[in-house]
Amino acid sequence: MIDSLKTQPFEFHKHTLGNGLDVIVKHQPRLPIVAINLWYHVGSKNEERNQRGYAHLFEHLMFEGSEHYPGDFFKHLQPLGASINGSTSSDRTNYFVDVPSAHAELVLAMESDRMAHLVPALDDNKLKIQKGVVKNEFRQNYANRPYGMVWQLLAEALYPPQHPYSWLTIGVMEDLDSASREDVAAFFQRYYTPANASLAIVGDLPIDEMTAMAERYFGSIPGGSKAIRPWTPPVGLGESRELTLQDRVELDRHYIVWHTVPQFHEHDAPLHLLGDVLARGRSSRLYKKLVIERQWAQDVSAYQSGRELAGTFGLTATLRPGWSIADVRGVLLDEVAEIAANGVTVEELERVVTMKSAGFLFALEHIGGFGGVADRLNAYNVYRGDPSLITTDLDRYTAVTPEAIRAAAAEYLVGKPSVSLSVVGRKTTVEVKALDRKTPPTSKAPAAFRAPKPEVHTLKNGLPVWVLPQHDLPTVSLSVAMTGGGGLQPSRRPGLAQLAVAMMDEGTRSRQAAEIALAAEEMGASLSTSCGWDGAFVSLRCLKAVLNQGLDLAVDVLREPTFPAAEWERLQGQTLAALKAEHDGADSRCYRAILKALYGEGHPYRHPLDGVESIVAELSREEAVDFHRRVLGPGRAAVIVAGDVTADSILPLLEARLGDWTGAAVDRPEIADPERVDHPRIILLNRPGAPQAVVRVGHVGIARSDPDFDRLMLLNQVLGGQFTSRLNEKLREERGFTYGVRSSFDCRLGKGPFSIAASLQSDRLAEALEDVHHEVQALVAGRPPTQAEIDDARRALVEGQTRQFETPSALVSRYAGVFIHGLPTDHLATFPERIAAVSLDDVIAAMHRQIHPSALVAVVVADLAQVHEPLKRLDWAEIEVVED
Repeated sequence: MIDSLKTQPFEFHKHTLGNGLDVIVKHQPRLPIVAINLWYHVGSKNEERNQRGYAHLFEHLMFEGSEHYPGDFFKHLQPLGASINGSTSSDRTNYFVDVPSAHAELVLAMESDRMAHLVPALDDNKLKIQKGVVKNEFRQNYANRPYGMVWQLLAEALYPPQHPYSWLTIGVMEDLDSASREDVAAFFQRYYTPANASLAIVGDLPIDEMTAMAERYFGSIPGGSKAIRPWTPPVGLGESRELTLQDRVELDRHYIVWHTVPQFHEHDAPLHLLGDVLARGRSSRLYKKLVIERQWAQDVSAYQSGRELAGTFGLTATLRPGWSIADVRGVLLDEVAEIAANGVTVEELERVVTMKSAGFLFALEHIGGFGGVADRLNAYNVYRGDPSLITTDLDRYTAVTPEAIRAAAAEYLVGKPSVSLSVVGRKTTVEVKALDRKTPPTSKAPAAFRAPKPEVHTLKNGLPVWVLPQHDLPTVSLSVAMTGGGGLQPSRRPGLAQLAVAMMDEGTRSRQAAEIALAAEEMGASLSTSCGWDGAFVSLRCLKAVLNQGLDLAVDVLREPTFPAAEWERLQGQTLAALKAEHDGADSRCYRAILKALYGEGHPYRHPLDGVESIVAELSREEAVDFHRRVLGPGRAAVIVAGDVTADSILPLLEARLGDWTGAAVDRPEIADPERVDHPRIILLNRPGAPQAVVRVGHVGIARSDPDFDRLMLLNQVLGGQFTSRLNEKLREERGFTYGVRSSFDCRLGKGPFSIAASLQSDRLAEALEDVHHEVQALVAGRPPTQAEIDDARRALVEGQTRQFETPSALVSRYAGVFIHGLPTDHLATFPERIAAVSLDDVIAAMHRQIHPSALVAVVVADLAQVHEPLKRLDWAEIEVVED
């Protein structure tokens, strides 16, 4: 397996421009897309104490337009089918745009313009709005989230106040409030320079062309200088510290964190593997002991977190109800002490190194996005100056010995000071000719792309097999898809389908649950069972070299589950604990409440897939066995396989294992339409002290088979389906009321919900809800979609579809959905023609049929004392206060 990675041809070219910008290019002709990824070697570690949050704030400001490309960065590129994002960490800031290769030059022109010419376009209003957006991001991701403030408390406890790791990347709101345009401009001009950046371009263009475009657009920018490693005070703990945080949580959680070593230190890899031995996978020591055997914990994790300036090792355990933190803490520390004394076994080390090796190879399937090839090339270049580590960094892990892991545990963890945090809940300079940027480059005509059509075959027993070859990496993904998931469970037994499917890999006639997990981990494979509303899936992802063994394991789980009573009790208990924990989250409460408002008693969509605590507690093992017998069989199934296979190679393997799997063909289930809500409602759930309001607004939508599906996908892009939608422009970009707002149609075999979701400032909630209602109302009465909006939406969907077929696992996922919903095998291939045939009039007609402002239900989870009076002034619906 390790040889599989090392023997992969991986050619790239690195060149440093005269201004210091590193440019890394790699030709990857798999699909007509290009990943453009830019790293700046600046993060929160480069901030002064009065600048906490500047680096992250600039991540936002970089999307607000530059001198020659004014306006929202997304507006220029999303209509071209681009996927766009950025992120900030303590050590770096990165941006990516994955785009059809025809538009690569435009992206490079824009990316270079915001590097060279952002400050002239930055004004006080943009700064004010983005400060508001960041504050809402803080409320949404930290202050209003269960366990959300943990990392801030740990950072402050682990590091001295002057150390930049003592604050989070999102920063301190007081520092952001006091930041002037001049302050942030000075920060930008110091760090956002070519000499402090690395550009990676990976995709379907010749290397010479990619290199020339980088030189053309970036070469004339003044170079600046590399960031100087900041001075930091020494880190260390004189003695252990124990902290307690009272939070809105149902499940207590315990954290233990030690100081260790920075990334790439000689002990970094042994500590990473120590974490994997302790808690990665079901056969890991802590998972077996705390989650499976004793059932004291809901989940457990162990990790080495090496950063540029320092590193930490952490253990985390979320407790099941009824168990004490002291007992669980004792097990965590005892297991670390055992390894420090006696080491790990050769088999344990081989298991975690195999999983690490497979992870390195699977990472090469994606060229773009976070963690794709372009991102990883930049990471190794920025941190180590050597992009070739993308394949050779694995050597650090394969060289680790059991003794190295034992020694690392002894040196850094056992008997060393730590920070413990218990979260308890309710119950407890070269001159280059300047580039003329006034005229943007013209994109080429997009390369014609058509989704691959699967090769359709049938085993002797009638079982369909869809094969999608993709040969550039030796990986294989496979799923046995079976129609009938949550929609087929008895109407008053929500949660049964998901539990029944989850039990399939908890024991078979020939293997116990632990043996199944260990077998998958030892071959570096991922084996999973999952359940959706419309289907159930047994899925395998593995290297081609172990495909035979992987298929043996997957088919055993598929055909021979025994539903062991002990595993049923454990899994049911874990599910109940998870449901109890969902009460902590405003998002889950909001989602559950809107489903109950839209779907009546007895409808299968009235509750989420994981069910309701009181009913899950009543479910029996016999019910799960019966559901599996009735629903999960060959008469409802197809095998979807993609990757480094051919029909000739895979069909005999499947015939040998599934050829005698028989059962009568079964029609897809029909889901009854719910009764339509015919009047607007605002349902308010009280969450005392909540710093933010979580909102869902919607009504019953359409089924996946509805003829209006394609038309509504275009409409949704305009309303709230992308960053540049009407709703996001109004609530985030103009008002600064939210970190983001999205609309969606959840289309299933039956009519799923149409909904709009956002986390909003509590003090502006009434205004924001009024804006949402106004935008929906305006669609059908006053401001329907324009031809330009629909053309942009069409282009975004058609040109953006290419990256949905990048990896074998993506192909399997997409075509499993095609099978589950009974669509033609060429459904994805004909997508461009179908979307092109939809006219503006078609969209408007579908909108009038399917969007009903008078039936909108809004669910709000917020502090009643803060929001009730302002909400009363809204005139489009009466307020219902609900205690749940």
